[in-house]
Amino acid sequence: MLNKNSSRFLLLILLVFFNTAVFAQFTIKNMQATRTAVAPRIDGKLNEMAWQDALPAGDFIQYNPYNGASPSQPTVVRIIYDDRAIYIGAMMYDSEPDSIYREMGERDDDDINADFFTIDITPYNDGLNAFEFKVSASGVEIDTKHAANYRDKNWDPIWKSAVEINDSGWVAEIEIPYAAIRFPKTAEQLWGLNMWRNIRRYREWSTWNYIDNKLDDVFNQSGTLTGIEGIKPPLRLFFIPYVAGYTENAAESNTWAYSYNYGMDMKLGLSESFTLDMTLIPDFGQVQSDDKIVNLSPFEVYYQERRPFFTEGTELFERGDIFYTRRIGGTPDGYSDVRDDTTHEVLENPEEIQLLNATKVSGRNRNGTAFGVLNAVTSNTHARVIDSTGTEQKILTDPATNYNMLVFDQVLKNNSYVSLYNTNVYRGRDRYIANVTGSEFQFKTKDNMWSAGGLVNVSQKYHPDGKPEFGYLYALEAGKISGNFRFAYEHETQNDTYDINDMGFNRRNNRFDNDVEFEYNIYDPAGVIINMHNEIGFYYDMLYSPRKFVSFNTVFRNRTTFINYMTAGFHCHLSPVGSHDYYEPRVDGWKVKEPSIWGIGGFFSPDYRKRFIVDVGGGYWGASEFGQSGYYFSVKPRFRVSDSFTIRLEMEYDFDWNNLGYVTDSIDSNGDEKIIFGTRDIQTIENVLDMQYIFTKNISLSLRARHYWITANYNNYYDLQPDGSLIPNSYNSEHDFLVNAFNVDMVFRWIFAPASELLFIWKNNIYNETNETAKDYIENLRYTFNSPMGNSFSLKILYYLDYQKLKRKSRR
Repeated sequence: MLNKNSSRFLLLILLVFFNTAVFAQFTIKNMQATRTAVAPRIDGKLNEMAWQDALPAGDFIQYNPYNGASPSQPTVVRIIYDDRAIYIGAMMYDSEPDSIYREMGERDDDDINADFFTIDITPYNDGLNAFEFKVSASGVEIDTKHAANYRDKNWDPIWKSAVEINDSGWVAEIEIPYAAIRFPKTAEQLWGLNMWRNIRRYREWSTWNYIDNKLDDVFNQSGTLTGIEGIKPPLRLFFIPYVAGYTENAAESNTWAYSYNYGMDMKLGLSESFTLDMTLIPDFGQVQSDDKIVNLSPFEVYYQERRPFFTEGTELFERGDIFYTRRIGGTPDGYSDVRDDTTHEVLENPEEIQLLNATKVSGRNRNGTAFGVLNAVTSNTHARVIDSTGTEQKILTDPATNYNMLVFDQVLKNNSYVSLYNTNVYRGRDRYIANVTGSEFQFKTKDNMWSAGGLVNVSQKYHPDGKPEFGYLYALEAGKISGNFRFAYEHETQNDTYDINDMGFNRRNNRFDNDVEFEYNIYDPAGVIINMHNEIGFYYDMLYSPRKFVSFNTVFRNRTTFINYMTAGFHCHLSPVGSHDYYEPRVDGWKVKEPSIWGIGGFFSPDYRKRFIVDVGGGYWGASEFGQSGYYFSVKPRFRVSDSFTIRLEMEYDFDWNNLGYVTDSIDSNGDEKIIFGTRDIQTIENVLDMQYIFTKNISLSLRARHYWITANYNNYYDLQPDGSLIPNSYNSEHDFLVNAFNVDMVFRWIFAPASELLFIWKNNIYNETNETAKDYIENLRYTFNSPMGNSFSLKILYYLDYQKLKRKSRR
């Protein structure tokens, strides 16, 4: 039996660790939209009679820093609508209008020092799928489409806004055409709605409908919008033709080449909920250059997708984590074979496969059922070479290929969902067909306190003259997702034949992983702390087959924001028993035993409201054998010269002593496998300069320059033994290297009409590799700039054509 004091103590423990405390209770608000016969002029003034007749909504509530408290300044919003659009008029009252922050930025840049107003609309009122429209006090427009656990910041619908700062504060006036969103075809609309206001000088966010910051997600805590009646989803048909011209010279030649491209994107609304997107003969020459690195690992490098068609409207295709869009139009499979073959002279060897067309259909109906299909076709890719007889030949480096993904997703009660999906890659009758099928699901409790989810995938490869190859993955996770104290357990199994890499990205299979994570977070200000996040995780990994130990790690992380809005963090990790790496030897069946490792690190970030700030970070790590250790640090100053001109610099330095890694392998005179490892001192320096000047919200100039320098000097070599240990040897071949990568991306952008723009781009790139070692950074930089460099100048014009608008004009 527990005595009275013991019972109290047990109750206290339960409240601390399983904090499902009764949160502040607020009623769900409803806002009534008012129909207008005359559309307002979007000028930021709110002086039309329609605004005076509309019902106001106010009484915002703080989201942070003081969740649930009254905001420091009042906000009043009105919503009106007609048969074509919904209009939002927001008056952000401010007792000090001169103190309103108003830094300029490009469209979709919310990393600026400015006040913001945001409206979130969930037309199906499902708490999962939302359209977010945000405007800054400086007029910068940001839009994001949200789906369950995913967000699409590259979504760019057509909408209008205007802002004005006056003696009472600032005004945001917004027009959202119905063509920009998807909503059910019903007589009366019931939409989820919330609105946000950010007062930057106070670092204060407030919302119209209260959002408890201790609960997971925000859209499931929305209010409602009613009063919209008799509207119909419009015909959505848009064309975006383009023309682009290039003048380029490659790094290996001094001759200039000239070319041009043209093509078109098309969007068609198939119904009120579903949209067809097509791109014909696309041109992606204007996207930012990849940040290339030297890859010393046995795994592929993941590069971010930046091509617009594959970044916008693809949230459904994130299901199952089996689709890596960079596979489409990537590097030909046979590119390296042609490049490395010394028996012929290479005349032409394309590094990129030509994408002929791509199509996607996606949307969600009133029952919460989503459907998506994406299909892309690439052309045959050939290299041209001259063989030993002097004859020119064409070598097929990649065949014409069809890529396809199909997704079904169903919203369930309590913001839960279940998905089914499939990817298929067809390379022709003489090649294999790759197929992946799976399901992902997540279930939450009604109070949004607990969650369980997972996924199951099956990979298949069908060869024309062999047996099909099957592999599978299953993953499960469950835990407490809200409150101060949270925890989760995760398990993932991949068998040794699971392969999604024809259309997906997976660094390694053959996994049997178990993870446990615990969090204790402070969301409300306490003393000098605004908020604090603490997390500790334990990660135990094994091979699936044979079931052998790989690693055990524990990691602790802390992030704290103080009342002066300085943020600091600390982390440490420990691998107490070392690990067994079955991939670094690069030969099946072998492993290398790595020693126990520990590391610590941290960062400091000042208040971003200041004109000049410097983020600082760093850390140190050490191992129990081979004299391995290392340190790293980063310095990232940011100078806001004016509200129109910002300069950012990122400087990162990393040095590892006696880094242990694979060198080479061969078969010795006895027919035995011989794998050589080495310890090397690796120095990596990366500097990125980013400058941006905003002339107006539609005209901007940006420049990004990156220099990456890595050197490796080998100290000792070892023979890998069958048991995973290493024995010193007398191997003395030269493997030291020095690599420089330098690139510049300069972009002038003029949005001269809605969704229509003119782009002028200059790209410069240098890449060199040598086994010499520069004495210092300046000498290396001089060597880099004296190396051959490539340059590209391009001009691209896109023009947006709205069929409905053209039709209205033709009637006049």
